[in-house]
Amino acid sequence: MIFFRLFVDAIQRLSRQRGSTTLKVLVAVASIIWFSASGYLYFEIQAKPNLTWGDSFWWSIVTMTTVGYGDHFPETPLGRYLIGVPTMLFGISVLGYLLSSVAAYLIEDTNKELKGMKQVRFDNHVLIIHYNDLNHMVQLVSDLHADESTKNKPIVLIDDRLEILPPELVELGVKYVHGNPTHKSTFEQANYSEATHAIVLARDPTDSRSDDLTLAVTMTIEHLNADIETAIECVDPNNVELLRRTGCDSVVCTSKLSSNLLIQELIDPGVQAVFAELSAVQIGQQIFVVPIESMPASAWPFGGLSEWCQERQLMALGVKRGESIHLNPGADFSVEAGDVAVVVGKERPAAIDAA
Repeated sequence: MIFFRLFVDAIQRLSRQRGSTTLKVLVAVASIIWFSASGYLYFEIQAKPNLTWGDSFWWSIVTMTTVGYGDHFPETPLGRYLIGVPTMLFGISVLGYLLSSVAAYLIEDTNKELKGMKQVRFDNHVLIIHYNDLNHMVQLVSDLHADESTKNKPIVLIDDRLEILPPELVELGVKYVHGNPTHKSTFEQANYSEATHAIVLARDPTDSRSDDLTLAVTMTIEHLNADIETAIECVDPNNVELLRRTGCDSVVCTSKLSSNLLIQELIDPGVQAVFAELSAVQIGQQIFVVPIESMPASAWPFGGLSEWCQERQLMALGVKRGESIHLNPGADFSVEAGDVAVVVGKERPAAIDAA
């Protein structure tokens, strides 16, 4: 059934692209099938009274495709030489041409998809801008597939240097758009208006000049669709505030994280292992930022939030209030409306409803 649908779709697209040529071939195939089926029935019906139109069409198709099951075959001289021989000679030629055209189209269509030349038809998808390392990309996509909030979202990679999508990413279901990520036309090809998330990776994580391109890409995204949740990779810590002014939702400075982690690991050996588990999406415990939908009172102490979390196998680390993070603020710290809870757990929890 899937192959049949692909075949019909290929025929339709070939008809749109090659117009009259494809139509002529289809008419020729139909004409040969009708000629052979009706002729076979006409000349063989007297010797085979039980022969039906279904049997005739079956013989015609089996003969044209050179399968030759042998369950039906002409026995009369006219049936053999006037119908059978032309069906074999012309049928396989015309049908072969049609099938080769369809096969060539499917191969061409697949190559266009791998080279990022096709229009994306997804919605509710995640955009990843820039390709810099295969292992990094595979890990990133695998983590997106592992998280409950993004595991069912299609992923579209946008890059202007990658010639063809690697097979490892094809196996993970990633689609590719080849184009300049600062151009509107590229995002239109990626169907940006229906995307929910965008991740802008640094073109070169070792070169701070990559932040200039990241800035241009982020400004393009925010201008086109400010509703997309955006996470930006920054190389130079001095550029963090500049990137935040674009209106993006999050900026992650990888070099700053690396240096901070290195110092902490030096002072407190083992911190790296803890951070690795908390930041890994596919294993162990993870950190989640969970919205608080309702509270039992206007003044809800952090101790109450901690108890609420413990009852659900979660651990409250703190509260995010605006741009400020309050970690381990103390049991008497008042949780206010609009605050967001920072918790640790095995699975992503739903929004906190403690009313």
